[in-house]
Amino acid sequence: MTTHSLRTLPGFSFLIVGLALAGPACTGFIAGDDNGDAETTGDGDGDGDGDPGGDTTIYMIQQGASDGSFADKTQVSVKGVVVTSPVNAEKGLVFVEEPMGGEWSGISLYLWDEVVMASQLQPGDIVDLVGEYTEFFETSQIVIKNPGDIVVVGSVASDGMPGPDIVSAADVARDNPAAEPWEGVRVQINDAVIQESNDGFGQYLLVGDALVGNAFVDPLPGVAIMGSFASVTGPLHYSFNEFKLQPTGPSDLNGYMGPATPVDDTSIYDIRGGTVPQGMVVLLENVVASSGLTWSNDPDAAFYVQEPGGGANSGIRIYVSNAAGLQVAAGDDVTVAGLYTESFGVSQIAIADASAVTINSSGPSPAPEIIADPASLNTGGSMAEQFESVLVQVENVTVTNENPDAPEEYGEFEITGGLRVNDGFFAIADWTKPAMGASFTSIAGVLNYSYEVYKLEPRTNADLVAN
Repeated sequence: MTTHSLRTLPGFSFLIVGLALAGPACTGFIAGDDNGDAETTGDGDGDGDGDPGGDTTIYMIQQGASDGSFADKTQVSVKGVVVTSPVNAEKGLVFVEEPMGGEWSGISLYLWDEVVMASQLQPGDIVDLVGEYTEFFETSQIVIKNPGDIVVVGSVASDGMPGPDIVSAADVARDNPAAEPWEGVRVQINDAVIQESNDGFGQYLLVGDALVGNAFVDPLPGVAIMGSFASVTGPLHYSFNEFKLQPTGPSDLNGYMGPATPVDDTSIYDIRGGTVPQGMVVLLENVVASSGLTWSNDPDAAFYVQEPGGGANSGIRIYVSNAAGLQVAAGDDVTVAGLYTESFGVSQIAIADASAVTINSSGPSPAPEIIADPASLNTGGSMAEQFESVLVQVENVTVTNENPDAPEEYGEFEITGGLRVNDGFFAIADWTKPAMGASFTSIAGVLNYSYEVYKLEPRTNADLVAN
C-alpha cells in the first residue's frame, strides 16, 4: 500500500500518512492485458524495461508499492507462495505468503466469482498465480480473474506454514502506519488481553489497540473484557481504514482465560502518574463519581470518577461496553474493577457492564477545581493533561466562537482562551448552544479529550451559570 487513510474510533479524526520505505526494484514478465496489448510488468514504471519471462515476488510487490516503484494495475506472475487462510467466498478474500515469511511477505488475493466457484484452495496449498496487482481502497491485493490463473502445485503441513511472525498488539495497532510491512503477513500476538469484546462490528479490540477481525471466524467466540488469549494468530488485513488480524480458525484463538483478578486498591493518582502498566486489571475502591453516564444511543457509555482528595491527576474515565441497568450519579462513592488502557490518548478503565461497579453510598457532587486561566485547559495548555477527566470550573468567560467546526454543525462552542465546551452529557433536544458573545459567571464540567482536542463537558444545565 502506498498511503493509508487511518481512522480512529467513530468520531475521531482521520490521519493521512504517507510511507516511503526502501525496497528493491522489481522485475516481471510480459502478459496480455484486457485489451490484448502486451504490457511489461514487474518494475511498474510501464517503460518496457522489466525482465520479460521473469516472475515477481510478494516482497517485490509490497516493498515496491510502498516506495512507489511498483505501479498500480500491474500484471504479475507469482510462483511458489503458500495459502495462509481459507477462502471467504462472499468477499472473494484469501491470503498468500512467501514461504520464508517476514515483513512484506504476504498479500491478499481478490478472487472473481468464477475463481471462487472453481477453486478448492486450503491453507497450506502452494500455488502459482497470475493476476493484476492493485490498491483497492489502499489495501494491497492481487486480482485473480480466471480459474486457470491460480494453480495448486503442492502443499505444506500445518507446521510448515510461513511464520507466524511474533508482533506486539501495538506493532499492528489498527491505526499504526508502521504496521504496513506486516499487511498480508501471518502474525501472532501473545498474551492478548481483551479491551473490548465487540467494537460494534463483531470484532475484538485488544489492549495495545489491535483489532481481531471476523473475516474467517464469524462470529468470534464470546469473550469478556479483561479476559485474555495466550495467543491470537492470523494474516494482518487492512480494510475500512484499519489494520486487523484475521484468525483463520478456532486454533488461531489459543488459550482463552477469563478476566484476571484485579490488583487491590489501585490509586487513580498512580494510574495517571504512569506507574501502572496498560493491560493491568485494577480495583478502584471508594472513589467518587464526578458525573453520571454520558448520553448515548448505543449500549456503550462512560462516566467519570476521581479521588476524594481531588487535584491534578485525580480523575479517570470509566468506559462501559454495555451500560444497560447502570445507575450512577455525581457524588456516589463507588468501587470499580476494570481494565486500565490508554484509548486514543485518554486514560480509562474499561468495564463490561454494571456488574463491575459497586455503589457504596451517595452524597453531594465533588467540588470542581477552579482553574483561573481557561487557556491552560485548552489543547496544548499547561494544565490540560493533568486535569484530564477531573471536574473543573472556569469563571467569567465569554463565547468567542459559536461553531468552531464550521461548516459542520456539532454541539460545541468556544469560550475565552479557546477552550471548547461540548454536549457529551446531553441529548440533542436538551442542548442549546449559546450565542456569540454570551457571557457566563462560571462553567463547570469534566475535562474530556476527544477528536484530539480537550473539551469541557458540563453535566447538566446547572453547570452553565450565565451572567
